[in-house]
Amino acid sequence: MIDFIKGKLVSKKATSFVIEAGGLGYAINATLPAIEMLGEPGDEVTVITHLHIKDNPFGVNLYGFSSESERECFRQIISVSGIGPKTGLSILSAINYNELIDLISKGNYLPLTNISGVGKKTAERLALELKDKLGKVEPDASPSQNKSGLLGELGKSSEIISALMALGYNRLEADKLVRNVSSRSDFMQLSSEEVIREILRGK
Repeated sequence: MIDFIKGKLVSKKATSFVIEAGGLGYAINATLPAIEMLGEPGDEVTVITHLHIKDNPFGVNLYGFSSESERECFRQIISVSGIGPKTGLSILSAINYNELIDLISKGNYLPLTNISGVGKKTAERLALELKDKLGKVEPDASPSQNKSGLLGELGKSSEIISALMALGYNRLEADKLVRNVSSRSDFMQLSSEEVIREILRGK
């Protein structure tokens, strides 16, 4: 098991990044809070990770998190039947895991149905199976955010579309959602992570 990776940040996208450590380049998919905590390429960073292995030649993937508690929450989410890592990342990118713990503890699963890949039955199953498990996850203070510089509107839209497709949307859906958001007057004031989070939350 790879508990964490410490090394140089090589590149960073909206939902993934690459770290060089010990002469190896590790491609890591991550939650938005984890992405927001990273610095800029060239910085030394330490990332808490989860190694996920499936039964196929390309089924080994690393996932990154903002804290050990967020990672534990992710592990509990993917322990639910029918829910994989991609949906787990979508959930923890749409809402802070502290919010998720609060929703589940109250049995309020309806807000989860706005998240890509989470229908009513999946949300009900999450609420039922995780009510006791998530109560054992230690809440943290909200992680500090590290915003990247503004991109040109076209480049920013392209980055967000790619991130949405990585989270389960098809190209047409992603294009439509980004066009709707990019028409807003505050589009360029929001970070890519903030825009993705609003889309995932159905705002």
